[in-house]
Amino acid sequence: MPSRVYRFFAALLLATFAWLALSQSDRVGLTFDEPAHLAAGRAYNATGDYRLHPENGLFPQRWAALSAALTETSGPDFTGMGWDSGDVWSVARTWLFTPGRDVESILLPARAMIVLLALTLLVLVWRWAAGLWGERAGLLTLALAAFCPHLLAHGALVTSDLAATLGFALALLAWWRLLHRVTPMRVFAAGAAAGFLALAKFSAALFAPIALVLLIVRLLRTSDLPVGVGRRIRRVHGVWRMAWLGGAASAALLIAWAGVWAGYGFRYTATADGRPARFAQSWDEVLITKPRTGGSIMADGSQPEAISLRPGVVQHFVGFAREHRLLPEAWLYGLAFTDRFSRHRLAYFAGEYRERGWVGFFPAAFALKTTLPALALGALGLLAILRRRPRNRTLYRLAPLLAFAGVYVAFSLTSSLNIGHRHLLPLYPLFYIAAGAALLFTRRLIAVVLILALAGWHSVEALRVRPHYLTYFNQLAGGPTGGHRFFTDSSLDWGQGLPELKAWLDAHAGTQPVYLSYFGSDNPAHAGIRATRVGDIYFDHAPVRAVLPALDPGLYVISATMLHRVYTRVRGPWSESYEQEYQRLLRWHDASLGRKPGDRRNTDAGPIDDATQVEELARLEQLRFGRLCRYLENRAPDATVANIFFIHRLDAREIHRALTGPVTFRP
Repeated sequence: MPSRVYRFFAALLLATFAWLALSQSDRVGLTFDEPAHLAAGRAYNATGDYRLHPENGLFPQRWAALSAALTETSGPDFTGMGWDSGDVWSVARTWLFTPGRDVESILLPARAMIVLLALTLLVLVWRWAAGLWGERAGLLTLALAAFCPHLLAHGALVTSDLAATLGFALALLAWWRLLHRVTPMRVFAAGAAAGFLALAKFSAALFAPIALVLLIVRLLRTSDLPVGVGRRIRRVHGVWRMAWLGGAASAALLIAWAGVWAGYGFRYTATADGRPARFAQSWDEVLITKPRTGGSIMADGSQPEAISLRPGVVQHFVGFAREHRLLPEAWLYGLAFTDRFSRHRLAYFAGEYRERGWVGFFPAAFALKTTLPALALGALGLLAILRRRPRNRTLYRLAPLLAFAGVYVAFSLTSSLNIGHRHLLPLYPLFYIAAGAALLFTRRLIAVVLILALAGWHSVEALRVRPHYLTYFNQLAGGPTGGHRFFTDSSLDWGQGLPELKAWLDAHAGTQPVYLSYFGSDNPAHAGIRATRVGDIYFDHAPVRAVLPALDPGLYVISATMLHRVYTRVRGPWSESYEQEYQRLLRWHDASLGRKPGDRRNTDAGPIDDATQVEELARLEQLRFGRLCRYLENRAPDATVANIFFIHRLDAREIHRALTGPVTFRP
């Protein structure tokens, strides 16, 4: 087949990806992290101040904010308490949810900027696979990537995950090329790619051991090393190879270091005027200058996990680099922040709750959120690779993929940050390159037919879940609506479903009261949803919130993350201790009704101030919501919206049974 035909089909696949990713953006609301990325990027570009959200990569935020030139909407207010304290969430909410603001007009152009990065990634993996296995295999790889639900999801979200995925792929390829021919252009490319990765996300630190592994692999191969400037090439061998590669690596590292400085305008201070920066968390907090024990306290007073927090390698490095101003202040702060808050993080996995994660979290996420045909093609590709001769040469050419997969998977298995399948995103392009090798089985017609059928099935899976790509789960998990039994948060429910929920309520709610428990940073009221918020106190930033509102018959809309109570103080099975505390607070609440402010008493009959009373009422609301969810977990929803909102029509009898009826306790 002529090369122009391959290019035509490649262009068609790239255009299809862009259309699938963006054409229904208005049906995918703000995901949890997008407001912060949008506001921080606008701040970086408009003011040169880098205090907001430095933990999530400078480049993707600045890149997405370039879309501001395409919009006429005003930017955030860079004054006030949120700005002064470095609270990016406050700045973002004030900006995006101003009455009359059209969030989609801001969001769509910014998402389009991320799609451009995704298209660059797809071109890269297409050409990489074609170089390894041939043009037909390159097209198969490109087709798998173009219809990958996860690349379609994160390739059109204003976050750092896609930029990091591109950064890893660029850095791997540039470094591997440098190890086989040292030229000024390759040295610069390797340094620029590493610098891009360092500005994309702080998981870039994983590239250091990967680069070392690949250097060792290259040195174990005894072939000469071409070195040259311009057309003059010389070949070096023996220990001179190590010397040249060491020098090239050092030069590339300097270029990457300079690239990080360039990203911050070659300025150390995070503030534009040089004043001491005030970040959202103090330096003492992110450097853990005072070792302590952390962990969540439940509504019944229990503490499931006690987490010991002490400074580690990252804190010592950041402290030294900060003292000597080796890197920009905001970059150092972002690195320390990322390490500090990845030490423990609330997470849900198949009915369990932990703050230190599970070894099986990411393997299960990959198995349940990758399409079954892609898994089959990956297995066929691996078989084809192992059958190819000479095997040693094939494995050597795959060294970048194998080294990256080995280091990245090893890190993932030991990570405490088990909040999202998205952290596996950098593995997918490389997985699809390997899957493209399945077309090496081209001597048998039945094999070609099988491969094409699997590729077609893979594309159908993406089309079936469109536009809710983020919620994709394969048939082993029960599909998108069954995935919540295994994962929540950014693996499924990242707050993105409000536009679909608004449309459903407009069509079906009528005059019924609506009770909403929502996980996310979007604003239901700004989206036109009128509902009483329940159980989601940590995600409701309305100026006034009803504490312990009455629960009457109506529509109860519970998002998947809230149904499993991941971010509440009542997690796991309903226990005897939860029930005892719930009943005790109920009696206190009933006894407090009608009392004048000066006559209010706490649960021990002592005086109580207004702040403490509100705190106790909030704890009672959390317990009541936990009991309600215990009931709803065993009741099929009347409707499911956007694969994440479970809607129940509850009458007075069911509400009474859920909140006051007899309960059983699971061991």
